[in-house]
Amino acid sequence: MKSITIYTANRRGDKFNTFYPERRIISSAEDLTEAAQYDQVFATYEGNHRSKDNFICSDCLPLDCDNDHSDLESDWKTAADVETAFPEVPFYLIYSRHHMKWKDKFSPRPRFHIIFPIDPITDAEAYRQLKEAVIARFPYFDTGAKDAARFFFGVKTPVVEQHGGEPVAAE
Repeated sequence: MKSITIYTANRRGDKFNTFYPERRIISSAEDLTEAAQYDQVFATYEGNHRSKDNFICSDCLPLDCDNDHSDLESDWKTAADVETAFPEVPFYLIYSRHHMKWKDKFSPRPRFHIIFPIDPITDAEAYRQLKEAVIARFPYFDTGAKDAARFFFGVKTPVVEQHGGEPVAAE
């Protein structure tokens, strides 16, 4: 799998933070496990300040699956369902901080983030449209998380999986 670039904050769980100064090149599940301890973004932003207007470029596409479309366990989606919907497309999976826990009115269930490596994209609107196309193919991803300034909360003890592709060889 080709490497991806993400940026992290120096904190976890701060929904008001917009500053993500730590550039991280992710070439393996181990790299992402280290980075996912902190709140993270998936694009380069002017001045490292996350906002749609500051979007410069991204080489990965983050999506969120909370399995809030049904209360029936048999309807809940997993990494295997993502693999079926996107055959031969590599991705990283990070279980979210609410994985198998109560979240608002929803019972414990699988909750995870998917990150697809993509060719670099420099247009925020084209980036949003790409997310819409992916969601159209797999409508279990959060439809409210399509903008170019999406962030994911860090996880105290992240569990990360790599699906498809081989880790990038160290240079």
